[in-house]
Amino acid sequence: MYEGLIDNVQEFSMPADVQIEKWQGFAVADEIASDFSDIALKYAKELLENEWLTLTQYRLFLEIDKRLAGMSKQKDLWSVEALRSADDWEECRAKGRELLKALGD
Repeated sequence: MYEGLIDNVQEFSMPADVQIEKWQGFAVADEIASDFSDIALKYAKELLENEWLTLTQYRLFLEIDKRLAGMSKQKDLWSVEALRSADDWEECRAKGRELLKALGD
């Protein structure tokens, strides 16, 4: 589960062009966000409960999830072009990299 969590956060943090290529044929922004919120966040909660993550690390997951939830109200952020150029997405990727660092990866 921990390895799956790390893989998910790494994918979340990849440069936009790599994400777009990886999820070609899918609604890329939706896939990235749902993988994080629906999978990684659930894994993180379980890992926190079992003392594999610290509360500080878990709070970073929550912070990213909150940002994604706020972004979901802005339809213009959910295109391939927005994934490439919107500051919101770059900030999410930067937070993802910060999270990876906090996880020791």
